[in-house]
Amino acid sequence: MDARHASLARRTLDEIRQKRAAERLSKASSGPDLSKVSSSNDVAGMRKSESGNRLSETDVSGLVSQLKDLQKSNAELEEDNKNLSSMLRTKEVENDMLQKRLNDLEQNSIPSLRKALRDVAMEKDAAVVAREDLSAQLRTMKKRLKEAEEEQYRAEEDAAALRAELNSIQQQAMIGLPSGIASMGSSPDHIQALEKELASLKSELQQESLSRQQERVRLAEEQARTSALMSEKQELEEKLAAISRRASEEVSEKVAQKAFSKEEKEKLEKKLHDMAVVVERLESSRQKLLMEIDSQSSEIEKLFEENSNLSSSYQEAMGMAVHWESQVKDCFKQNEELRGMLDKLRTEQASVPSLQDKGIPGTLSKPNNDGANESVPHCIFYRDSFPQGPTYKRTEQSRGIISRGHAALGATPTSHTSI
Repeated sequence: MDARHASLARRTLDEIRQKRAAERLSKASSGPDLSKVSSSNDVAGMRKSESGNRLSETDVSGLVSQLKDLQKSNAELEEDNKNLSSMLRTKEVENDMLQKRLNDLEQNSIPSLRKALRDVAMEKDAAVVAREDLSAQLRTMKKRLKEAEEEQYRAEEDAAALRAELNSIQQQAMIGLPSGIASMGSSPDHIQALEKELASLKSELQQESLSRQQERVRLAEEQARTSALMSEKQELEEKLAAISRRASEEVSEKVAQKAFSKEEKEKLEKKLHDMAVVVERLESSRQKLLMEIDSQSSEIEKLFEENSNLSSSYQEAMGMAVHWESQVKDCFKQNEELRGMLDKLRTEQASVPSLQDKGIPGTLSKPNNDGANESVPHCIFYRDSFPQGPTYKRTEQSRGIISRGHAALGATPTSHTSI
């Protein structure tokens, strides 16, 4: 560029010099022609020659002044040329520096940004996979909870039916004492069956408590996974903020240094636009992940509440089982006492045969001190006097209820029938 400008300036100066030399030659040749006069006119010829000499001197002085002006302008043009060449050199140096900066950016910062974007995309995919796993686990837990609710409803219905049947059996037992006395021989077997049933119920309750503890452990693991997802989300936010900060700093540095050419500007603007689009996509995905995590946390809170309700119902069921066990023990004691009373009555009946012939149904008589017969009401309660068919059916139903799971633990009877 400098050589070209210098050659153009030299050519223009040579052309100007040639033009000036041609003008001088033409004026020099025209001066003597004007000074030529004939010998006949002396005074006029002398004046003409003097005027011709004067014109030539003025032309020469003008040419000298023009040459000086041209030399000055030439010197000024040379100085301008030097300044332009120095400016061109500085521009070329700046251009080289900017080119090196662009190359450094393309080789170092842009690949690192791309790698960071790829890492963010991979982490986003991992978060999406984890979210899908959590949603699948939540769906299974919801399904289990629905099944547990259904089982709870069934258990409540069965418990109500059992309570009604117990009431009816108690009434029948209070009324039908003779049939109970006749079937007294099979009472120990029935008591053993009841004890076995209570033991099985206890074992099933223990199994349900273990399963409930396992569910609590699973819920704790799910909570830990959600906390890990929250930490990953925070890391992604920090990475996005760092990438945006780096991009803004690089853009500000580029703008502060110098303005690039249009093509480079378009390329950089396109790259920045693509990066902004990627950042917007990542931001939208982050918002979606936040919404999903919020919904999952709310569902986990609901599950915790339901779990606490189930645990309370389990405690109530355990209390009911203990209460029923104590009632059964009381019944055993009452049966032993009633057996002793019946043995005494039988011995008395055997000792007084005349009173057996006069016995009234529904009462047992024994002599008192006055010699009168004292009637003993048949209000003795035996477990063996219950109708065994529906009772055993209901016990089998109670075993099925306990084996169903959460519903048996959540069954809270409204009223307790005292045996």
